[in-house]
Amino acid sequence: MNYEEKVFFEVVNNIKIFCTLLEPENNQKKIVIMNHGFRGSSIGPARTFVDFSRLLGKEGYSVLRFDQANSANSEGDYINSSFREWVETTKYFALKYLNLGYQITLLGHSLGGAVAIITATETELKDKIKCLFLWAPGDYEAQNNIDSEEMYEQKGYRFKGKFLNEVKKARVKKCLKNYQGGIHLVFGESDKYINEESRNEFKKIVESKGEDYMVLPGQDHSDWEFKWAQRVYEEEIKKLKKYL
Repeated sequence: MNYEEKVFFEVVNNIKIFCTLLEPENNQKKIVIMNHGFRGSSIGPARTFVDFSRLLGKEGYSVLRFDQANSANSEGDYINSSFREWVETTKYFALKYLNLGYQITLLGHSLGGAVAIITATETELKDKIKCLFLWAPGDYEAQNNIDSEEMYEQKGYRFKGKFLNEVKKARVKKCLKNYQGGIHLVFGESDKYINEESRNEFKKIVESKGEDYMVLPGQDHSDWEFKWAQRVYEEEIKKLKKYL
């Protein structure tokens, strides 16, 4: 199926958000909204969001990719990033497309996965998000002694500790337990950012709901080998056909 991609800025909470919307020729009003992770962007790690969105377009699904406030091409400085603002931005887009009559799946990588979980369980969206695709989600619940006002730096990105404390306060795993839709969870076997204990806790929650998860042999937190990324896409397209 043919599709069209449109690039634009949309003002959300007074910040210009960079967006790419892919719409299939025969619009079925089914959309996947993709959330990048910490220090990420709307292309996804190793361009996975771009590749997957175009496969989804060929299958008849719409896709919205966007850079969170203060990230990548969006307005603002990274140092002012707020996890709660990320949730509010994702909620804005979810509500927008719900009001346009779309069925919605939220996809998130890393802390974008946490954003997807929290957004799906917000009061305004309760029981309205059909499915969650969670790629190596994190929650920082085991992290202690993070000063909200202190400046931290990772790989050239400076940020305040409040971002990570906002993640911790959100109680990501508790929210996932409360979510009632479809779930597809993916972790790399050798994820260097999400420890084995946390990965197993996420898997246990998903398993208890009778939902699906994948462990990718030898893979890290991101930048998965091409063949494994393709396998993830295949499984998640099957999931979409079941829930949307």
